[in-house]
Amino acid sequence: MIEPSAHFRLADPADSAKLGEFMARNFLAAYGHCSSAENVKAAVAEHYGESAQLKQILDPDRLNLLMLSGDDWVGHAQLTPGTTAPAGAASAPAIELSRFYIDTRFHGKGAAQAMMAELKHRARALGAASLWLSVWQESPQAIRFYGKEGFRIAGRLIFMVGDDPKDDWLMVCDLA
Repeated sequence: MIEPSAHFRLADPADSAKLGEFMARNFLAAYGHCSSAENVKAAVAEHYGESAQLKQILDPDRLNLLMLSGDDWVGHAQLTPGTTAPAGAASAPAIELSRFYIDTRFHGKGAAQAMMAELKHRARALGAASLWLSVWQESPQAIRFYGKEGFRIAGRLIFMVGDDPKDDWLMVCDLA
C-alpha cells in the first residue's frame, strides 16, 4: 500500500524539470510502443518534456496535481476546467481529466485510487458535475481502472502521437 505520509500539492514552476522527466519516463513506459520512435519522440517533446510542463504549470486554466510520498514522486494528474467538453461528456459543467499518471514503481499499491479520490474532490470543489477523459483504446489496464472508478465509455476521440492518430475512448464519470 501507499505510505500514509503520501500527500498532494500543486506543481509550481520549479517542478518543471523533474515533472518533465517524470512525465516522459511514465509516458514511454505506458505508450512508448504505440507508434514509431519518431512519433513517440515528437509526442514527448510536445506534451511531456520540461518546456511543455513549464508551459502547462503556468497556464491558469490547468490544475497540475502532484502526489508525493516523502521525496518520491508517486503521481501527476491534470484537471483542465477551461476546456470545452466534447459531445457525450455527460453532466455539465464537465471538467477534463487530461493527465493521470502513477509512477510504475507505485502500481498496485493504492496510489491510483487515492489520486482519483483527490481529483474528484477537487473537481467537485471547482463546481464540476462530471469528469471526462480520453484513453487509448489499446490500454486495457487503464480502461479497467477508470471503469472501476465510475467512468463509462461515452464516445470516441483521436489523440495524436506525432503525426499518428490514435483511437481513444471518451470516458465520463458523474460526480453527483
